[in-house]
Amino acid sequence: MPVQEFSVDYIVGPTTLGVYGIKRYQDEIHGRMPSARLNRIEYIASKNRLAAIAKKLFFPLSVLFSLKKGNVKHITTQYLAYLCFLPGMGNSIVTVYDTVFIERKNDFPFFTRILISADIAGIRRAGAVITISDYSAAQIEKLLGVPKEKIFVVKPGMDLKFFTRRAHEPEKWGAKGKPVILSLGSEDPRQNVDKVMKAVALLKNEYPSIRMLKAGNPQWKGGRESLVSLSEKLGISERVLFLGYVPEEKLPSLYSSADVFVYPCSSTGWGLPPAEAMACGTPTVASRVPPLPEVVGDGAFLVNPESEEEIAAAIRRLLEESKLRAKLAKNAKAHLSKFSWGKAAKETENVYRKVLE
Repeated sequence: MPVQEFSVDYIVGPTTLGVYGIKRYQDEIHGRMPSARLNRIEYIASKNRLAAIAKKLFFPLSVLFSLKKGNVKHITTQYLAYLCFLPGMGNSIVTVYDTVFIERKNDFPFFTRILISADIAGIRRAGAVITISDYSAAQIEKLLGVPKEKIFVVKPGMDLKFFTRRAHEPEKWGAKGKPVILSLGSEDPRQNVDKVMKAVALLKNEYPSIRMLKAGNPQWKGGRESLVSLSEKLGISERVLFLGYVPEEKLPSLYSSADVFVYPCSSTGWGLPPAEAMACGTPTVASRVPPLPEVVGDGAFLVNPESEEEIAAAIRRLLEESKLRAKLAKNAKAHLSKFSWGKAAKETENVYRKVLE
C-alpha cells in the first residue's frame, strides 16, 4: 500500500548558507522523509542590524501570506513560537531545542524578555511540541507546564558512514605542535571555551608543544575579542588557532586531526559535536551537565564544565592512558549505534500524522 503524502508549512525564519547544528538536524530529518512536501517559509539572515530587525518585523506577514490550507504547521524553533497566535496556526507543532531561553530569561534585555514571554505562551498553545532530549522534555513539562502527552522526543541521529576515522593531519589545520586539543562551537559563555583555554594553560609546562584549535564562528558579541585577550593573558596566544566556520564535509578530518576533543558546555539542548568526535575515534571530554551524559553515554570522559582543573586532568588522562582511550572508544561505538537519522525522520513523520488526525 503506497504511503500517503502530506504537505507541511515549514516555518524556519532566519536561515544561513552554512550548515550548523539546528540546520543540520532539520536537513538530515527531512532529507529522509519523502512523504512530506515542505513549504519552506524562511529568509536569509542579515548581518546588518537594521535589515535584520526589518526582516524579523515583517516575517509574521510573510507567514500569513505563505500558509496553505490543510497543511501541517511546523514552527521549527522556540524563538518563533509566538506565531502560534496567528490566524490559521491552530494545532501547530513547535520544536523546542532547549530551555536555556527560559532559564536565562532575566539575563536578557527588557524587549527580549517580552518576546520570550510571547514564545512561552505560544509553546503552551501548540498542539504538539518536539524536542531533542529526554532532559529537555522533562524541563518543558516542568517549567512550562506542557502536558507530557503533547511532548515528543526526536533525538538527533548519527551518520556513522560519514563521521568515521580519517587521517591524523593536525598540520593541515595549522597546528604545528602536539598534543592538539580541539574545541568546536560558538563563543557563547555557556560553551566555556575560556575554561578549555585555561586547561591548556595548566598543561603547557607538561606538554611544551601543546596546541589548541578553536573551530566555529563566535555567534556572540565580543566573544572572539574576549578569548583572544584571555589567550594573551594566559601566555598561550601562540598556541591557540581560531579556525572560524568549518564546512560539514571537512569535520571528520578536523575531529580526526585532534588528540583530544573538549566540549564543556554548561547548557544545551543536545550537542552534536561530542558525538561526532566520538564517531571519528577522537578521545572526548564532555560536560556532565544534562543532557550531555545522554548524548555521549559512557563513551566520553565527563567533567564539571566550570572547572579548568577537572578539564585539564581529563585531558591528561586521555593523553596518557591508552587502556582508558580504548575502553571509551569501544563504549562510544556501542552507544552511537543507537542514534539513527532514519529513526528521527520516522518519529517526526509520526508527529505530523498525529496532528492531521
